[in-house]
Amino acid sequence: MGRKETKLELLKPFGPKILKVELPDEITKKLISVTDEMFENENKKSYGENLVGQIKCEIEIDLKELHKNNLYDFFKQCLYAYINASLKELYTFDEESHVINCDLTDMWFNEMKSGEYNPVHYHTNCLVSSTLFLKTPKNKTKRNIKNKIDKDGYLEFIDKSVAPDYLQRGQMLIEPKVGDMYIWPSSLHHTVYPFISDDVRRSIAWNGTYQFIQKNNNKVVSGLRPWSIQ
Repeated sequence: MGRKETKLELLKPFGPKILKVELPDEITKKLISVTDEMFENENKKSYGENLVGQIKCEIEIDLKELHKNNLYDFFKQCLYAYINASLKELYTFDEESHVINCDLTDMWFNEMKSGEYNPVHYHTNCLVSSTLFLKTPKNKTKRNIKNKIDKDGYLEFIDKSVAPDYLQRGQMLIEPKVGDMYIWPSSLHHTVYPFISDDVRRSIAWNGTYQFIQKNNNKVVSGLRPWSIQ
């Protein structure tokens, strides 16, 4: 026994893990240049029919463009880092006993204008999702609403498994900053609030998936079954 004093330890909370990635300026500038070219391309392909966003400009990004511009490996490394860190909280393993296969499945470019928004939703046919901010609106009109937090243009995560009370929080509000990327489980609900401005908000969103495999028997411990990425 031997306990003489009261000891308090706040344990790490349950729930989804979110990884924040601060991109180097060099990569951010390159992505801005690449997406600017895509935006100006007359043959750009709309991705809106696959999305719930109330946003006019949602453009598909062909993953081949990432390969061509030497950007694909960066995103895949970030995806791997998130999956690896998350799995190591659940399992004890090393590279000798297990392998993680992962890949991006799709990517698109969003340009939000004043009044546009993304309703509360989650992503399907994938396991991991992400957003990366490339431009934030200037001269945003502030609405002075008494006792209300300014959420205009913000991203908000919502963990619906958490009952709202004063001892736990089920929401996480993210202020968009150029070069910041967030990665999270695709099942996590999230929303993007509208804003009022004559400027625009630009971002990249993408999805990914993975398999966590035990080497000695090729058993899929976690992830997609069967492995379906080409």
